[in-house]
Amino acid sequence: MTRPDLCASAFLAALGAAACVAAYRLGPGDITNPGPGFMPLAAAALLGLMALGQLARGLVGGAGTAVSAPTRGRLSVVVVVLATLAGFGRVLETAGFAISTFLMLAVLFGVVARKRWWVAVLVAFLVAALARLAVTALGLPLPEGPLGI
Repeated sequence: MTRPDLCASAFLAALGAAACVAAYRLGPGDITNPGPGFMPLAAAALLGLMALGQLARGLVGGAGTAVSAPTRGRLSVVVVVLATLAGFGRVLETAGFAISTFLMLAVLFGVVARKRWWVAVLVAFLVAALARLAVTALGLPLPEGPLGI
């Protein structure tokens, strides 16, 4: 690992620790009754642990994979993913959870993962249906959209 990578890992570990302290002060609650600091604490702890792992790996001398500079093709993938996520957020309330999730996954599987169209459509349908069933089984409300699904 290069020195900038080590510095970035150390910074993110410190940021994760500071965010954990701030989230704990919000009140994490417990697993059955989460407080306002529960999710920020979990996210900050995950960030801190991943950064510490990367820092330890770099200090021990583990060989990391070199990250190349973004190319035009990779940047277009980033743009497609960001546009798809923004579109998902935009149509979620009007189209509903199941339809929005299906469309988002179909685009991501088809365009980004470059799966055959029928595989992208089939897997997107199955994942959206299973996600809808799982969230409904948990009793969580979801936007239903015009078809009531």
